[in-house]
Amino acid sequence: MHESAYARWLAFFDGRSGRELDAPLHAPFTDRPGRHAVARSVERFELGESGDGANLKRLAAEMGDPAYTRAIELFVAEEIQHAEWLGTLRRRFGGERLESHWSDSAFVALRQFGGLRREICVLLTAEVIALTYYRVLPLAYEDPVLDAACARILRDERGHVAFHRAMLGREFATMPGPARTASVLAWRAFVTATAKVVAYDHREVLALAGVTRAEFEHEVRDRTQRLAHAVRSPGAAADLAHAPAI
Repeated sequence: MHESAYARWLAFFDGRSGRELDAPLHAPFTDRPGRHAVARSVERFELGESGDGANLKRLAAEMGDPAYTRAIELFVAEEIQHAEWLGTLRRRFGGERLESHWSDSAFVALRQFGGLRREICVLLTAEVIALTYYRVLPLAYEDPVLDAACARILRDERGHVAFHRAMLGREFATMPGPARTASVLAWRAFVTATAKVVAYDHREVLALAGVTRAEFEHEVRDRTQRLAHAVRSPGAAADLAHAPAI
């Protein structure tokens, strides 16, 4: 029996499960201007990380690869853990738990249409934007717990992006060249549009961090362009065999 192409990714996620957030949770909090803006921003990202991933796990199971199915389950568990850490930040900054937000509802709706490839493309959009968001957020407010949580989540998100990129590389490799190009271009356009919405929605935090909306969007576009090139390259599927170090 051949080893699953996702076996190393399963080992990658399995080796990370159960880790706690290494942050000075009992450090005193200093209240200063900008606290409410950070709280509102974190509230929205907490909501986005809080889903149970039921549809994603169902679609992954339909692939018939137990290693990929289990890797997706562990990925979802990490996202839920991120929501818990963001909940810690939200409470620290005096925010309220959101039950819904239009941006989260839009993402959920988009993920319900189409198959696994569409679902992963929408997920990867959120992950790519998160790489810039969690880099910028600690610049908005000086706090040791915020710094530690963002650094940890950012490290995890890099692994998530690599995982989904590898899966899409394998999927796109089976498509005719023109169809693959059209799909990648459509995804890039979607990321660009979404980044504009996120930059506007979190403009208060960006201002506190000294980052303009244009700079935020440019960083996301630049990373998206590199990812699109990696997914379209003939050897993209080989990424499956190269999970990042734990």
